[in-house]
Amino acid sequence: MKTYSSSAEEAPGPDRILVGVSNYVVGESEQTLVAYGLGACVSVVLYDESEGVGGLTHAMLPNQPADSGNPGKYVDAAVEALLRDMIAAGSGLGDIEAYVVGGATIFELRDLATGAGERNVEAARDQLDSLDVPVVAEAVGGDVGRTVELDLTTGRVTVSTADGETEEL
Repeated sequence: MKTYSSSAEEAPGPDRILVGVSNYVVGESEQTLVAYGLGACVSVVLYDESEGVGGLTHAMLPNQPADSGNPGKYVDAAVEALLRDMIAAGSGLGDIEAYVVGGATIFELRDLATGAGERNVEAARDQLDSLDVPVVAEAVGGDVGRTVELDLTTGRVTVSTADGETEEL
């Protein structure tokens, strides 16, 4: 059980790894990766069933500027880092599938540009498409926050909303 991470913390429960804002984690079977409180932020979930390797991002902004450091903060850079670390953990590019979660409009802030969630979702789709990683399911947009979990033993991706709904992607 190896975890690659820009920052990982234990989440409540055994073998649960919290993926905080502006971070990503790659893990292997017998772990569950969790990102809480996705509003406009986007989580890209990648999973390789054949190797039991998966990863999850919790990115805030769509595109990384040329001179910035933390790849986990930006959707495009986080997807690249996640994919690179999964391949280093034994995944084959052709075996990886993607899920995109988040990108909601929870509230409007006068000083922030509107459509932040939509731009994050579009950045995720564009980056995955450019890397030839198929998106097999999404839970995006709307006006409610989400939590996403990836069970690395089963590959099950579960999304819970702030209004109490739960779905398996």
